[in-house]
Amino acid sequence: MHGFLEALRIENMKHGLHVLIACPGFTASNIRNTALAADGSSQGETPRDEQKMMQPEEVAMRIVSAVKYRKDRLTLTFSGKLTVLLNKFFPKWVDKLVYNHMSKEPDSPF
Repeated sequence: MHGFLEALRIENMKHGLHVLIACPGFTASNIRNTALAADGSSQGETPRDEQKMMQPEEVAMRIVSAVKYRKDRLTLTFSGKLTVLLNKFFPKWVDKLVYNHMSKEPDSPF
C-alpha cells in the first residue's frame, strides 16, 4: 500500500492531490464485536488490553490535523515509529518480529 500511495502522490504532484499515509497502530475501537472470522462467526472480544490503546477520537483528531497541514505520513505510536525505522535497515528481521508478535494472539491465523 505504501508504494502505491507514494506513487499516487508523486504522479499527482502538479494536480494538487494530497495523499496522507496514516498508520494509527492498534486503536481502542472494539472492532472485533462486528468483525467476522474466516468461518463467518463473530471474532468477539479482543485479547489485547484496549486501555493501553489510543482512543478513536484522538486518532481521528491527529489524522485531521495531518490532513490540515498536508503531511505525507503519520505514524502515531512509538512502536510504529520504531518499526518503521528498524524496517529501513533490517526488513527481514522486522518481518519476523511482526509475524511472531501477531502469531502469539489467540486464534491467530498465523
